[in-house]
Amino acid sequence: MTPLRLTRALVVAGLAALGAAPAVAQNAPPPSFRYDLATDTGWVRNPRAHEDVIASFPVVATGVPWMRLHFADVQLAEGARLRVVGHAEGTVQELDAAEAARWARTSAYFNGDALQVEIVAPPRSGRCRVRLRGVTAGAIHPPLATQCGPTDDRTLSSDPRIARLLPALCTGWLLDDCNHCLLTAGHCFDTPGEIDTVQFNVPLSTSNGTLVHPPPEDQYPVDPASRQFANTGLGNDWAYFGAFPNPITGKTAGEAQGVWFTLAPGAPAFDPNLTIRITGYGVDGSPAQHNGVQQTHVGPLLSTGPDVLSYGADTFSGNSGSPVVVEQTGMAVGIHTHGGCTVGGGANSGLDVAQAGLQAALAAPRGVCATGISCGTPEVYCSGKLNSLFCLPFLSHAGAPSASSTAPFTIDAEDLVANRPSLLVYGLNGRGSLPFHGATLCVKAPLTRLLPLQDTGKAGSGLCRGTYSVDFNGHVQSGADPRLSSGTIVRAQVFYQDPGDPFGDGLTDAIEFQIAP
Repeated sequence: MTPLRLTRALVVAGLAALGAAPAVAQNAPPPSFRYDLATDTGWVRNPRAHEDVIASFPVVATGVPWMRLHFADVQLAEGARLRVVGHAEGTVQELDAAEAARWARTSAYFNGDALQVEIVAPPRSGRCRVRLRGVTAGAIHPPLATQCGPTDDRTLSSDPRIARLLPALCTGWLLDDCNHCLLTAGHCFDTPGEIDTVQFNVPLSTSNGTLVHPPPEDQYPVDPASRQFANTGLGNDWAYFGAFPNPITGKTAGEAQGVWFTLAPGAPAFDPNLTIRITGYGVDGSPAQHNGVQQTHVGPLLSTGPDVLSYGADTFSGNSGSPVVVEQTGMAVGIHTHGGCTVGGGANSGLDVAQAGLQAALAAPRGVCATGISCGTPEVYCSGKLNSLFCLPFLSHAGAPSASSTAPFTIDAEDLVANRPSLLVYGLNGRGSLPFHGATLCVKAPLTRLLPLQDTGKAGSGLCRGTYSVDFNGHVQSGADPRLSSGTIVRAQVFYQDPGDPFGDGLTDAIEFQIAP
């Protein structure tokens, strides 16, 4: 297929430098331009007996530093994936139908000016179709400099708890709620181009200040259902939200990063000896490689008051949403929202985390922040395989996973083929979506197997009377797998023998849970 090319000259977006006026919201959308660019694979399918690429087309935007694709439609059969490959670095993103919906039919951000779009389908799959709608491409970022005092004293940092938020360039950070969701400034959502992507482990920008993006496995789509925010000015400017698991690693951001901030009850009483650290993704012009890259600075605590605290730490556009951290305790006490500093001094300001609206949101999480394994609820996910008796086996559970409790936590499979051996496999490396024997292997390798059990069939009539049950707490406490301890996240799926199936086996859906103390 002929490459789709962007031929118009790059549009350079300008940013106005912060003036002397106080309380300036500090988000800074990275300059970019959007083009409508349409192509349609048409309806395609894979009639072959092996997995295959059934549609492919390149997208080229000569000379741009980065690209993101927007799809009008993504129709994928069971087990099929939309694959986007970045030619510049060989990075790859694969999305099944559910994950494409989570990404709102967009791709991750890719460095470079050329991408390849493919549909990968399992053997003898159903029909698929992908329609490209347009492309967002990066432009050159002009320098911007402002700070509290005559010099910019920020230094490079690499705190794994702190993320870059796009497309409205802001800063977000993981906190210690049950699902390790994120906080940022409310105006980051309540603006055109509100954030839909969370990026961790961000590399340096180019020598002219253009943003460079981390690989797709470090990018996460925001869950719109999780968003709660307010933006009515200083003292009521906050956002609480979560992101879906990464489709490549199968892990949530908190799980992948492994650390998060402890949220303080609120800002401390004013003490001139206390200092405040602000870390985030502010813009920069000198050196340009630091533009939109994580930097940090410590300055004095200047005041505390109802819902607001002020400080003398340097912040720039893009720092909106940064954690306000007391250096002496390491606890997060606020959300940075507004810049008021000039080269002559002044103060920057943020929201006290004790603010009533934010606290009400934290007490009533939504979307991915409210449910799932870290909040104590095992989650069944993925799809099982229709067996030769035309039944769809499924998993259920009873009890609670625990490293110490003597009470059982059973994983149960039903509607299997009766009187055939079954076994449970589990992994500790995230969710999977690998086509396997006409089904989906929903657990990422490496896998551990429990000994197979011979089913005798449940009582009653019907063809699909096969069952399987295992007490996973008993396995944990046996010590057979020393990796299984409090806090470990497990994904599991049941295999069973199905003589009438072309591959001779079947698969259930999968279950994800976290082992409690």
